[in-house]
Amino acid sequence: MKPASALRIDLSVIIVNYRTADVTSKAVQSVLDHPGNLDLEVIVVDNHSQDGSVEALRAAFPHITVLDAGHNGGYAWGNNIGIRRARGRYLLVLNPDALVYDGTLERAVSYMKKNPNIGILGGHVSLENGTQQPTLFREVSLSKLFWGLVIPNRILRRSRLFGDQRYASLARDTVQDVEVVAGCFMMVSREIIEKVGMMDDRFFMYSEESEWCWRVRQAGLKVRYNPDVRLMHYGAVSTGQTSPWKSVEIAKGHILFLRFTRGPIIAWLGTALMVLADLLRAIWFLPISLIRPGHEGGQAWRARLAFLFRALFKQPQGQIPPQSDIGMAT
Repeated sequence: MKPASALRIDLSVIIVNYRTADVTSKAVQSVLDHPGNLDLEVIVVDNHSQDGSVEALRAAFPHITVLDAGHNGGYAWGNNIGIRRARGRYLLVLNPDALVYDGTLERAVSYMKKNPNIGILGGHVSLENGTQQPTLFREVSLSKLFWGLVIPNRILRRSRLFGDQRYASLARDTVQDVEVVAGCFMMVSREIIEKVGMMDDRFFMYSEESEWCWRVRQAGLKVRYNPDVRLMHYGAVSTGQTSPWKSVEIAKGHILFLRFTRGPIIAWLGTALMVLADLLRAIWFLPISLIRPGHEGGQAWRARLAFLFRALFKQPQGQIPPQSDIGMAT
């Protein structure tokens, strides 16, 4: 990876695609339509969609870089391929279902230049209906999982009384330092990557942004929210809003985060707390599962509980990332 002093491109925008070429095209177009005065490049990493995405994106955007990863190694793994190929002084990890506005990128880069103590920058994220998406949160902890035993998640994550998990007390119209910003928009400088490393691709999906933000804060840098940096996010296009697979991956991500940052004992205790929480939720989900076997929430609960029981006896270690022969930037 070249040092920043040897680079001329201001910003590299990295987008990971998996079978969402139509949506990804809108994200790419929004970047190309709103470069401001930045010299930028767009890198799309296709996680082996095998649905014509690579060909379609290359045909639609012949002047950007579209890489076929050859495997589906997950979100962090795909982004790391883009990071290795990137030539920018600053790098933006952008979800394929996100759109930037006029001034978004230029404003973010300018802010990063003026504040070199920022490790990762996140912005104000709106949903399609115009409401703000909660994209700021605290990292998973044993105390959060303990409260999850008795408090419904929809209340817990927005309550000031139980740790302010989604920063319910935060003034969303002012700049703030937070623990974690969501992975739909994460801007970093090349110097930060050289200091703390890329995303941890032992995560397949979920919690990789928490671990990256944790490493940044451990290095004495800031994870910052800037409401003047604005974008729109469709949300969960490639994974769906709720599914058994997604519920299991989120739980796995929590365990891996605790394991990688706190150690195996804390990870096991966290797993036990999640098991207890899901057993208590049987009061609601077991009748639903019996009455309506196809109920999506009931299916997700059963899959997650089965996974967590297994994890008590065999803790997840994280994936062994696939090998990629995609070369570095030159």
